[in-house]
Amino acid sequence: MTKFEHGNEEDWEGRPSKSQRKREMVALQELGESLIALAPEQLERMNLPEDLAEAIRFYHILKDKEAKRRHQQFIGTVMRRIDAEPLRQALEELDQLRYQQAEEFHQIEIWRDALLEGDGDVLTEMVGRFGVDPQQVRQLARLAAAEKAAGKPSKNGRALFRLLRQCFEREQNESKPGEDQD
Repeated sequence: MTKFEHGNEEDWEGRPSKSQRKREMVALQELGESLIALAPEQLERMNLPEDLAEAIRFYHILKDKEAKRRHQQFIGTVMRRIDAEPLRQALEELDQLRYQQAEEFHQIEIWRDALLEGDGDVLTEMVGRFGVDPQQVRQLARLAAAEKAAGKPSKNGRALFRLLRQCFEREQNESKPGEDQD
């Protein structure tokens, strides 16, 4: 009977299994897919290594579905040569920012809808919190409610939403001293 020697067992200790290596490669490819989905401005802010940034830009030029699939695998290969943890953290921060913006958007919608229904408590809160002109808000709300009742496009509803969003953004900018203001 033939005896096979697989080398020294010490060489295999501490080394990840083939399955673990494959899971890591798949995770890097998924991270690469997340990077591909970002807008060019977002990618610029992430300070990606040049070869990775170039690979992502090239991906967007490709038209063929199979070529894109192969290039996604290539992006995963490029990512194996870099430290992916800062990219994961940056994507997590971006997701948190998107979540926060969605929450803010929904809160503004709730305020607008309450104002359209004539909720005086919300108007009082807006005046106290943002210092808005109550007459202007009341007028926009009244006109928007009339447009809504008539089934017309809500020009004044959008104007009211913009006003509330500007107040909210102004409050956010004032609460973040020391950061660059846009």
